Amino acid sequence: MKIALIGAGSFVFGPSVLYDAIVEHALPGLHLALVDKSKPMVDLMASVGKRMARDASSDVTITVHTEWDDALAKADFVICAAAVQLQARFLKDVEIIDRLSPGHLVTEFGGVAGISYSLRQIALITQLASAMKRLCPKAWLLCASNPLARVCEAASRSGIRTAGFCCNSMGAYGAIGRVWHGRKESFPWPKTREQYQATMAGVNHFTFITDLRDRRSGASLGGVLVDAVTREPSAVGARTAALATETGYYPANGDDHMRDFLVPDASSQPLEMSSHGNAEERDARIKLLTAVAAGTTPVSALLDHRAWERPIDFAAALSAGRATHFHSLNLKNDGQIPNLPRGAFVETPADVDATGVRPQAVELPPSVEKYNRPAAELNQLVVAAGLAGDEKLLKDAVKRDPTILDKKAGWKSLQECLRVNPA
Repeated sequence: MKIALIGAGSFVFGPSVLYDAIVEHALPGLHLALVDKSKPMVDLMASVGKRMARDASSDVTITVHTEWDDALAKADFVICAAAVQLQARFLKDVEIIDRLSPGHLVTEFGGVAGISYSLRQIALITQLASAMKRLCPKAWLLCASNPLARVCEAASRSGIRTAGFCCNSMGAYGAIGRVWHGRKESFPWPKTREQYQATMAGVNHFTFITDLRDRRSGASLGGVLVDAVTREPSAVGARTAALATETGYYPANGDDHMRDFLVPDASSQPLEMSSHGNAEERDARIKLLTAVAAGTTPVSALLDHRAWERPIDFAAALSAGRATHFHSLNLKNDGQIPNLPRGAFVETPADVDATGVRPQAVELPPSVEKYNRPAAELNQLVVAAGLAGDEKLLKDAVKRDPTILDKKAGWKSLQECLRVNPA
């Protein structure tokens, strides 16, 4: 098996993928082709991978690339976690928005910054898709690049089989543990997941628990959870509690991500890119990676802060028959959510094994569809605008984005963002 990892220099995602492939799954005869524009970072990741391979007595082959053509040739899977100059371009967008549209809510998926970021990422992924069609046309693209639903749909429309990976909705288990048991578990909340089974569905970063069960008794608990957060909204966030009360279903992704899809209110706070790591965190992580590569620090030290997206589980399930259930997987909507637009990327539970990929069918309740359908349609509109370079479609996206209150200022800001930060 050959797996190409685009954006291998990601200092959390990169080593997590290496560990999953080399140590956890110990995939036999594996060729990992690591790609990153930064030669020092891709070399460092290769050294980390080779240290893991030595410790695990693995026969993995690891190659390094700063361009992707050689890495993609005859690949079976392509994992992408890339974003070109993410923080620097984000800061430029923020400066423009603050100047031309003061007070506009800055988020990663929604609004002016979200559209600007989406168009850059769509341009990147369509270039990758074009190269894949030449060099590995049968490969799966396993995507962890944001804005996830838009990036995945752009790749899919370009003719590439695509699956998207996001762990954010699993945070609902953390909320359940806090609300009912006062637990202070950390990700991935194993005690709570062992006790409860939640079915989550919708658009990435805007999913809802459509069914919640006690694993032992089978009792339905979705309504009980909604009642609990209605009584104590501070346990989960004001917007989450309000939406749970209104719809009757618990929104899984929390206030920080729902703001990307809703009309701003007094509780809405602008995005900070801290989740992607600041300079100090990056420096500390690079020092740790260097020590692991040199053999002076155990590999296990990297697992204290790891990525929980699991594309290697998908590759191992399809190619090696290691059946896996994903609590959420982003796939092209071929009817698994029948009341959302066909072709849009949607998030549902899914099972994967050597016979294929089987997303769970989940029909959204009308109160949830009311919110998810506009989000899915806006995603499709932004993707169509990005693929076609169509200014009219972009203007329509600004008009339909609920986070952009001043449409005239929003359009002016977006034009300037695209001039300064072209895709």
